Amino acid sequence: MDTSLVITGVVALAALRSLGRTVRQLRGARSGVTAPARCVRVDERDSATGSSGDRRAWHVFAFTAQNGQWVEFRNTGTKRFHEGARVTVRYDPADPHRTATLAASPRAALTEGALSLLLMGLVLLMFLTDFPENLFG
Repeated sequence: MDTSLVITGVVALAALRSLGRTVRQLRGARSGVTAPARCVRVDERDSATGSSGDRRAWHVFAFTAQNGQWVEFRNTGTKRFHEGARVTVRYDPADPHRTATLAASPRAALTEGALSLLLMGLVLLMFLTDFPENLFG
């Protein structure tokens, strides 16, 4: 199997997942329902690059929704938080577990999603046009 097809498939799947995440965040950001939340856990591990000191963090936030339900969600943004940090979340009351977001507005959620899709699109374009071979060949 051609390596470029595998990479293209992986990038396409990542783009679809990112698009789904962006749509859910937009639902949360557009709902206008906010709640105070706290960072309850920071999960860190070394990144796949293997360089020393290069760590990736996932922040887990928790809040109580309007219906009294305890909601925890993971945020993979680049902003660093410490355990116990207070934040404001936005969410859709119909589905708080899937729509909770730290995005302050629909524009912020859309910008984050658009940037990740753009980067994935550039990677896809590079492999579809044989960019690596043209660069090194």
